[in-house]
Amino acid sequence: MTLLTEDQIRSVLQTVKFPGFSRDIVSFGLVKTITITGKNDVTVGLQIATREPNLPAQIESAVTTALRQCADIGQVKVQLTVKTPAAAPSQTAPGIPGVKTIIAVASGKGGVGKSTVAVNLAVALHQLGQSVGLMDADIYGPSIPKMMGMTEKPTVTDDKLDPVEKFGLKMMSMALLVDGDAPIIWRGPMIMKAIQQFSHAVNWGALDVLVVDLPPGTGDAQLSLVQTIALDGGVIVTTPQDVALDVAARDSDV
Repeated sequence: MTLLTEDQIRSVLQTVKFPGFSRDIVSFGLVKTITITGKNDVTVGLQIATREPNLPAQIESAVTTALRQCADIGQVKVQLTVKTPAAAPSQTAPGIPGVKTIIAVASGKGGVGKSTVAVNLAVALHQLGQSVGLMDADIYGPSIPKMMGMTEKPTVTDDKLDPVEKFGLKMMSMALLVDGDAPIIWRGPMIMKAIQQFSHAVNWGALDVLVVDLPPGTGDAQLSLVQTIALDGGVIVTTPQDVALDVAARDSDV
């Protein structure tokens, strides 16, 4: 019998994918301890933070199955610690009158296709028969107008901006309000004011869904949005590279 090493066990665990992801449980940081005793008896300590009741059992079963396929292995034991993530603070921000659902699209870093996802999500929802608005809150680099071929300026009705309509979507973007060649220095109070204006000083009308395209990261724009309106959900966009995944995972905990 060949004595197993911790590195060999870790390699086996790297074949176990986190349910719903292409990434393994080791790279996600779920494996906390690996203990090998006696005749290659292996005890693996896992720690998972989730509110999904079936997820821990799925991971435990997958780990046990993978290890038992390892040659020369003895008894297999999985010590599972499940932590419930801290409950999100109660929503104190108001909604937007006439808007049923507000979904934010965010990313940990730039260049991962966040705005493209926001546009395609909005268009897909419209094609499903929903009335949809698209708020371009990517203050630092608004790109949605270019994607949608929007050049017209918003009008004003009753002291509120009228969103520009195209392809059945109601859209608003800072790029429609300023000269594209004019340099603008954005500071915290200016960003908050812009987010507040897009939320409560735009004639969105009756919408089933408002999709909000946020700038990358967790800066002033993101904090201003959650303080200004109550979000119903969010989408975090990332690419499969470890750097992008790690940043997205950290941002999802903020």
